[in-house]
Amino acid sequence: MIDILIVDDHPVVLDGTKTLLQDLENVHIETEQESANVASRMETQTFQLFLIDINMKPINGIQLAEMIKKIQPEAMIILYTGYELSDYYELLVEKKVDGLLSKLATKEQVIQTIQATLRGEILLSVDFLDFVKQHSNRSNAKQEVLLSHKEQEILQLVAQGCTNKAIASAIGVTQRTVENYLSKLFVRLQVESRAEAVIVAKEKAWID
Repeated sequence: MIDILIVDDHPVVLDGTKTLLQDLENVHIETEQESANVASRMETQTFQLFLIDINMKPINGIQLAEMIKKIQPEAMIILYTGYELSDYYELLVEKKVDGLLSKLATKEQVIQTIQATLRGEILLSVDFLDFVKQHSNRSNAKQEVLLSHKEQEILQLVAQGCTNKAIASAIGVTQRTVENYLSKLFVRLQVESRAEAVIVAKEKAWID
């Protein structure tokens, strides 16, 4: 029996995802709405696979995945998101997660991705190969990380002490979008906090 924990801070999505997976054989599925509760649940329960929403508070999916891997290195983790999966391919390359899913995926795609992960395989679209090639070229050429104007603008506002809500208002996007930008930036800059991101950005002269 495979024990799966689904973590999502939206109750409707959480229940819907659990219902979607009822057809999986030999699995026991549990859910958790609060990402901050996962560590304590792992003290009394063992889950082989975690299906985690990326955009959560106070601990986002990327941070939660890292925490889980530290506690249980053999745990399998699939992140799912409403944003572009290609934004998170680097997590696969660095083996920080074991699979990625789009919230727009069909029931069949969700089940196939989970089954592939349980077999130790990765099920992704063909554009992942393009990413791997580009990633390899960047590594070989030792190129610097390049940030978009929007990413630099967000880091500049972070350096000024603006909250995510204030940043969202300033650049005309939702707060969730800002959180998504920051999550991706933390991965690309290999940092774990806003303060560390600002330090790196200033060292690279991306912001004042």
